Amino acid sequence: MTREELMEVIEAVLEKAEVPDVVATLTEQRDAAVRFGQNRITQNMDTFERKLRITLGDGERESVYSTHRIDIDVVPEILSKAMDMLKTASPDPEYMPPVPAGQVYPIIDAWDSMTAEADPVGRTEAAARAINTAKKNGMEASGLVGMTYENTAIGTSTGNLAHHRSTEAYMRLTLDRGKPSSFRLLSAEAWNDLPVDDAIREVAAEVEADEDQRELEPGEYRLIFEPQAVVDLIPFIAWSMNARHADEGLTVFSGKQGESVTGSNFTMTSEVNGFLKGTPFNGEGLASNDAVWIDGGRLVNQPCTRYWAQQTGREPLFIPGTLAIEGDSGSTGDLVSNVKGRALLFRRFWYIRFVDQKELSLTGMTRDGVFLVEDGKVVHPVEDFRWNWKPLDLFSRIEKLGAPERKGQLSVPPMIIGPTVL
Repeated sequence: MTREELMEVIEAVLEKAEVPDVVATLTEQRDAAVRFGQNRITQNMDTFERKLRITLGDGERESVYSTHRIDIDVVPEILSKAMDMLKTASPDPEYMPPVPAGQVYPIIDAWDSMTAEADPVGRTEAAARAINTAKKNGMEASGLVGMTYENTAIGTSTGNLAHHRSTEAYMRLTLDRGKPSSFRLLSAEAWNDLPVDDAIREVAAEVEADEDQRELEPGEYRLIFEPQAVVDLIPFIAWSMNARHADEGLTVFSGKQGESVTGSNFTMTSEVNGFLKGTPFNGEGLASNDAVWIDGGRLVNQPCTRYWAQQTGREPLFIPGTLAIEGDSGSTGDLVSNVKGRALLFRRFWYIRFVDQKELSLTGMTRDGVFLVEDGKVVHPVEDFRWNWKPLDLFSRIEKLGAPERKGQLSVPPMIIGPTVL
């Protein structure tokens, strides 16, 4: 649907609703992907969904009604069903009316038409090239190659109207030869911006380098994180930053607003319309803003709902779909060559779980490559092992940062962490 067609439905809902508080959202989403494993293509998926979501409120109660019937002629019927739900709803002590009028939404160009309309040929060929490379080298290939798009319009009874559309192309690739393995996550707004062939060659070479793994000797090591390893840890920090949970004493950030929570060379931001493209509004229609969450190690902002902002005098703030860790210059290889003494190079983590949410203590496993480094040179691969770390402690001991790389909707640099006992 065009922007005008989406808005026509939204405006019809707002016009015909018989309660003061209304939020209507109409979203189209397409997900298309080719899945492959054990050196063969196993699935070709292409799904499309169009959904209308209506929130009605009378000042005390609220109902949320969703439907796939997208037709202006049936809007009265849809609203009637939503009203029936509202009449039987219980009062909500945290009820909030729609966002105030006058929201200023950033204009974000995150749409690539070729990606949105792409047929399966490009995805299938990319998967086939990964499979052929694996076969040629005695490896197995698995992963997912796909694209997604979202086309959304939103309106509130307070007079706000907005529209946004975005595309994303991606590839998740694992090559392995039994224990030796490597992984790569590629993502971009446009399919043509994915360096598929380069990634396949690099991952195959990394599998070769992961042969003859040895058990790690206990001791003290510096830690070198590739960008993917950093990405695997950052969401746990983001989830724990919630202002309400912190104010209620449930997270490591309780009482830490304005205080240092990491080292001074760690800065985490969200930029709505920068290197990464975010969303101009959230599900309530609240406009997005750039934000600095941790500035030079100090916690300066926390995501905060409108209800909790009203209760505490904060400003409502949310993560607009992107997170970035500021970096410096140089690749992972550059960081490795500058390390003195013993270090471990980590490619990726998985099976990560909370040990203690209040302390932000995590446990997980290494995966797809761990390497012993001595005086700037990779010596040999190490067998995977379980770790127990606190990310804020790790990021309090950053010695050097490299150049940031995009990994999904995060942008992060490789980094060297100071001596750690393992």
